[in-house]
Amino acid sequence: MKNVFAGKTVLVTGGTGSIGSDIVRQALEQKAGKVIVFSRDEIKHFLIRKAISDDRLETVVGNVSDLCSIERLFNRFDIDIVYHAAAMKHVTICEDFPLEAVATNIVGTQNMVDLAIRCGVSKMITISTDKAAYPVNVMGATKFIAERITLTANKISKNDQAFSCVRFGNVAGSRGSVIPVYIDDLLNKRPLQVTDREVTRFAMEIPDAVRLIIKATEYAQGGEIFILKMRAFKLGDLIDVMLERVAPRLSVSPESIQFRATGLEIGEKLHEDLINDNESLRIYDLNDMYAVLPDSEAYVRYPAMKKVSLTRYASSDVELISREEMEEIVINYLKNRPLDLYL
Repeated sequence: MKNVFAGKTVLVTGGTGSIGSDIVRQALEQKAGKVIVFSRDEIKHFLIRKAISDDRLETVVGNVSDLCSIERLFNRFDIDIVYHAAAMKHVTICEDFPLEAVATNIVGTQNMVDLAIRCGVSKMITISTDKAAYPVNVMGATKFIAERITLTANKISKNDQAFSCVRFGNVAGSRGSVIPVYIDDLLNKRPLQVTDREVTRFAMEIPDAVRLIIKATEYAQGGEIFILKMRAFKLGDLIDVMLERVAPRLSVSPESIQFRATGLEIGEKLHEDLINDNESLRIYDLNDMYAVLPDSEAYVRYPAMKKVSLTRYASSDVELISREEMEEIVINYLKNRPLDLYL
């Protein structure tokens, strides 16, 4: 795979988050000329500067929903590649504050697209979610529109620019995800809460997700949604792993931890989908990911792709991560707590 970063100036919005910070690290390791982190929390900027000592790293405090702050950023740097990872992504919080979700996920994406087009950015990759495939909650709906904004940019941008999306499910061990929450609950002897033991969710570890995001960058010619091939886990299995295998490692008696089933929350689904009916007509295989192409004629630009017949890609249908593997994922998380745990 060719080096897409060599000598380039890379902007990562939300660059202090779980996915964003790993993109930053990968870009620096792969000889980017400069990597710019753009996010709104100054404490996270302070911590990422302490964690990553590199003269090519620039951190800029700003908000994607504030067009002026983004304009100052683009006026200061000549940016080649944008990874747009800034988002409100917690389902319940987005339900409680829908206008804030709109401001960040929709207006923020439009702002980024507008500046990227105006300033001649060669590639912009918007990081999306399985909840955008069949949106039933505010987070999914705003990310669905963010995808449409990104893809539509190809109709008005220059020929040497490409705007694409990468869609995937949960990132194991990311900030705010279920593993760190359960670990914190165990350590503080709080009840482990689960909406429904039969809930399934797509999951992938951070390095694997970022590796495929970078691979999608190489393939991107504009208008694609790259969908990472993922396995899933059952929430009930994770609860059992936490109580039976992880709690003793933390010197916590499983008997001291209560279990509480709360029922599905507003906006929550029992299972997730990564593609919808319309997209299934335009889906092509790229080994460890799929690509939804903008139209049926676009495939001629991608000789390595093969059309596939895939009418459904749901977390209830794919291979489940075993309990042994889940235990290993949790233990790896405990050994290498990510930077953004403290951000």
